[in-house]
Amino acid sequence: MAGSSEKVHFMADKVRHKKRDGVLYLMSERIAWCPQGKNHFEASHQYAEIKCQKISPESKAKIQLQIVMLNGESKTFHFADTSQEKAKEQRNTIKDILSEMLPRFRRKIDKDLEEKNKLLQQDPELLQTYKDLVGSQAITPEEFWATHAEKLPSDKASQSKQSVGVSASFLADVKPQSDGCNGLRYNLTADRIESIFRTYPAVKKKYLDKVPDKMTEKEFWTMFFQSHYFHRDRVNQNSKDLFSDCAKRDDQDILSLLKLGVKDPLVNLLGLKYEDLSKDEGYGNSSGPAPQNAKVKQSSTQIMNKAIIKRFNHQSTMILSTSASSDDKALNGNTENGQENDDGSVQAKKARLIDSTLYDDLSASKTATDSSLNLQNSERYSHGPTLLSEVHEELEGRAILDGLRVISDQCASYKPKLGLALTSKNASLALSDLSADARSRASISDSFIDQILPGNLRLDLQYLYASASELLRHFWLCFPVNTPFLQEKVVRMNNSIHKFRDERLATFKHSLVQNRVEVNVAKHLEDMLNNAINKFNSWQTRMTKKR
Repeated sequence: MAGSSEKVHFMADKVRHKKRDGVLYLMSERIAWCPQGKNHFEASHQYAEIKCQKISPESKAKIQLQIVMLNGESKTFHFADTSQEKAKEQRNTIKDILSEMLPRFRRKIDKDLEEKNKLLQQDPELLQTYKDLVGSQAITPEEFWATHAEKLPSDKASQSKQSVGVSASFLADVKPQSDGCNGLRYNLTADRIESIFRTYPAVKKKYLDKVPDKMTEKEFWTMFFQSHYFHRDRVNQNSKDLFSDCAKRDDQDILSLLKLGVKDPLVNLLGLKYEDLSKDEGYGNSSGPAPQNAKVKQSSTQIMNKAIIKRFNHQSTMILSTSASSDDKALNGNTENGQENDDGSVQAKKARLIDSTLYDDLSASKTATDSSLNLQNSERYSHGPTLLSEVHEELEGRAILDGLRVISDQCASYKPKLGLALTSKNASLALSDLSADARSRASISDSFIDQILPGNLRLDLQYLYASASELLRHFWLCFPVNTPFLQEKVVRMNNSIHKFRDERLATFKHSLVQNRVEVNVAKHLEDMLNNAINKFNSWQTRMTKKR
């Protein structure tokens, strides 16, 4: 149970975990769950080990709270009180306490450290190698991860890193839920808030100005979801709206882009001026001279549609401004002394022009013209080349008889060289290898290790080879030893090889003796280690003579 010095901030009874009832405790440094009728905790986690918390949605029948640990594990607690209101009140109280306690104890875990930990958990062989070498201080963690850096996801992503845009439907996922008191509750995550800031920079500026000096974060987002700026299909606008100037700022951004212009000739910005061109002679494609002092009263539907179009145009403006900056960088890279590079920019413009003017579905259908096969001799095509038969056909009868006579004389005068023939033993082995049961004996030789070693020793041998290969690779990379750093490292590697041979390998050989394995399967591994030790001794002898 809780220690005498631990302070219990909150205690909730009738909390079910793994289908068993118990009591959930929130103490000063940890959260713990004790099963009913027991005097010890079966689930106890420090606040520093918790990554985040999640709660069940209001529409779900079960009232649950889930805590996610830094190692990826999760624990779910079901508040099973008979009164739904009391269970929900307990859950919300614990959620608020955790929201206050977690930031105090949360450790800032490096992303690279999380990736390395996850990789070690997924690869048991790599984990054992890490324990053997880094745990025994044979090599440093930096040296170990420098070898296996290509296995990390961040190293693969850094080779082709691209910024991810904001989904066009991210606000559609923010669905309000009823809180049971004639109100709506929005569930905002950090990712959705970041998406709002990236899509609407005016809202981000307003957030930095108001929070937390003039209002709380909850009040700010409540006013945002109630504002005309969020519900732009509304006709009437409240003059006291906090975000009333954000729409005006968006219009100023569009006008500034119109004045600045875009270098791309395929982009038409005339549609950003918001004139209603649907009633002119061009039916929206071109605007004729408008009559003077002509005022057309727009309906509420037209105002709503105009607001939605302005919203789309502002998003397109943000995309154009971003692409314009990247195009300027590309243009500066392709120009030299004020002249464009004809090979790059001209070809790119032609490709874009063709892509914008040609449509595959409107082009004429092309009939595939297959080349026909013209065979002069169909028998030769079916049976392959017949050069030899043609040669025989060209031979005369006398030439054929002469050839047979020569072959007969060579066979008659053939004398076998018995001194160079195989011995009876080698001939018997060759026949046995070529016999029908050679395949079965080959499979037996392949599974030789599986037959003489049990499963645990076979796995230990695999881990030993992986650790020894890593250690020996670091050792042999020190040669030629031409810097003080390499001199220090080769001495350290030699000591680690001695320690590995005398401890890990000796323990494995002792296990072989205990399991009555007569074959020394570790001989090759021992020879590799001894060769490295002999190399170090010879290098040390040469260094001593030079001094």
